[in-house]
Amino acid sequence: MTVWLQTDRWTYRYLEPDVDPASIPEFEGLIQVWQSKRGDRRVPAWSDFDFYDFVGWHGLFSVYDVRYDPFDYTTRLSGTQQDALLGRTMTGLTRADFNEYYLRDSEIDAFSEFICRNLYISYLDGPLNVKGREFKRVRYLELPLSEDGVRAHHTIESILPVDDG
Repeated sequence: MTVWLQTDRWTYRYLEPDVDPASIPEFEGLIQVWQSKRGDRRVPAWSDFDFYDFVGWHGLFSVYDVRYDPFDYTTRLSGTQQDALLGRTMTGLTRADFNEYYLRDSEIDAFSEFICRNLYISYLDGPLNVKGREFKRVRYLELPLSEDGVRAHHTIESILPVDDG
């Protein structure tokens, strides 16, 4: 696990796709499902997955469509528990839409593009970056999905609250 950046609010880490899932216990099951679809590729493609692959995770993750030049994304699918944590339905939102709703840390877009272009797993820890909800500490996991093995075309993201008590 490599620290990309640590600020007073956030720690941005990235991991190789073959990371031991037990090293991130709160996301272990999701990482195992994702790794099981890789085969001999660096990362799996969105087309490798079936709805039933995500039993136990359905409400806890989102899927993003990723575009480049310029880097951008749209929420294809957002789980109900994730929407409840964020305070709204995220399905269909673009990065521009997020900018109205999120507390934008300038680093997050650069980090997201770095992850997608290099097919790394993203692991973030910090306060929820949603206006009026930043009092909640969370952990984000983002798993790249690539149709061509060169860069991410989709990502799977899960956000879990951290119980500090």
